[in-house]
Amino acid sequence: MGKKYEDRQVNQADTALRLYDYFLSQTSLPKTGDLCPDKESWRSLEEKMREALRLRQRSLSTEKTYLLWLRNFGNFVNGKSPHQLEGRDLQDFLGELAVGKKVSPSTQNQALNAIVFLYRHVLDKNTEQVLSAVRAKRADLAP
Repeated sequence: MGKKYEDRQVNQADTALRLYDYFLSQTSLPKTGDLCPDKESWRSLEEKMREALRLRQRSLSTEKTYLLWLRNFGNFVNGKSPHQLEGRDLQDFLGELAVGKKVSPSTQNQALNAIVFLYRHVLDKNTEQVLSAVRAKRADLAP
């Protein structure tokens, strides 16, 4: 029996649904003035992340890059307390990178790795269920 839909059609529908979910989530986000920035806890979180990176013997360039992504993520969530972070915050951040800023897939993967490291090794939170965020499309190379 033949397939009813091509793989590209299924992928296109999946991408469309993820984009739709991303844009719906943007309309329900609180206004920037609604959250009180918690700068001290973010500084503490940055130190904990630095310690976790050094404990796992990551390179200095990896440490600098991951801390940069941590600061970008903190700005994105508007200073929301680190203990209130949810998987949805990670998903929205990755969606904003892919859709809003149109970053390359490798840049988005770098940000993903940094924030997943934060969730797993610093915040001790599981991120397996929320890694279905909108991803940047990889440019297909012509043969």
